[in-house]
Amino acid sequence: MPITVKEIMQLKEFQNFTLIAGKEGEGNEILNIGILDYEYANEDPYLEKLWAFGKNAFVISSLLFAKDHPERILSAVKGLCRDGVAALAIKTIYYETLPEEALAYADEHALPVYMFGRDDAYFQDIAILIRAKMEERDDTELLEQKIGLMVNGQMSLANIRNLSQEILPRGGYRSYYCVYCKAKSYSESIYYVRAFNALKDRVGKRDAVFRFQNGYLVILDMEERSLKGSQTAFAMRILYLRQEDYYIGVGKVHDTMDEFHLSIQEALYASQYAKMFGENPVCFRQMGIYQILLPYCRSPWLEQYCRGILEPIREFDRQYDGELFRTAELYVKKNGDVEAVAKELHLHKNTIRYRMNKVRELVGDEKNLRFDEQLSVAFRTWEIQKL
Repeated sequence: MPITVKEIMQLKEFQNFTLIAGKEGEGNEILNIGILDYEYANEDPYLEKLWAFGKNAFVISSLLFAKDHPERILSAVKGLCRDGVAALAIKTIYYETLPEEALAYADEHALPVYMFGRDDAYFQDIAILIRAKMEERDDTELLEQKIGLMVNGQMSLANIRNLSQEILPRGGYRSYYCVYCKAKSYSESIYYVRAFNALKDRVGKRDAVFRFQNGYLVILDMEERSLKGSQTAFAMRILYLRQEDYYIGVGKVHDTMDEFHLSIQEALYASQYAKMFGENPVCFRQMGIYQILLPYCRSPWLEQYCRGILEPIREFDRQYDGELFRTAELYVKKNGDVEAVAKELHLHKNTIRYRMNKVRELVGDEKNLRFDEQLSVAFRTWEIQKL
């Protein structure tokens, strides 16, 4: 995804830029950069078209072409809007603001217009910085795509080894584990950009930090560290993030880079578990049955198993306008506690027992001693599949 005008303006180098029009266009994406001289200050339509900026350009200007001719500004703004530029930044050499009609036109067409002082930035520096951020975004997205292929099982072991050597310090670790911090809100906001930069500064030189799926993926090198206390506590001491802003998952310790993809998957699943149950942070090895259910909830075998258990219950409810499904779901959530289910549903416990006997009958074997276990797997898997 290309970088946006708003993201650029959140950089410290642009803190003295003032938005004077076109706020609705701050989400415009930037695809190139240009400097406005006389491109839109002539009366030749052919030259205007020939010299026009590319779509989604970030345009910089001093408005030299309009010195002593403020009437030219509106024409230039119209040309920029017509050609779909992303934003216009004006150095206050000749004008401290724009004519009212030009501002109104920029507002109407969602063209962000910024003013900055003559000592705030040089044109060339602005262009170089924006280009660097665009390239950085491209590199980040390419890396995220590679990691995505790896964790989704679409990368061979040889390619996993190559990727770990490419992105990790000295090519990898002898002992390590992964932490995934999923942002609870949009991670491109200024707070999360700053948090990511601070996180990179806090971790060790041998650790690695990446942006991944609206969050941060951290690989902690444990070769020369002694793990005192739990993995989660150790990770939180290093990361020092506000837990209320993230769903944090912690993978197991691994001692071979051939399991790099597994370590990342563990952290991702643990973060998902944290989101499901409101526990934070969560270590993968403490997730119980969900260590299996989360990775395999979409497998055809498990989906077929769940349908075999749950569909007869749904069909009964559809046919008789019953509430067996809701009762059975709550029965699983309350770990088979009939009295707790009865209290929740404001029913007598004998009613719950009757309903659960009916569920047992619909599932198949009324004498099956593993009934609670089977029902639990089916409903917990269904719960994951709803997300």
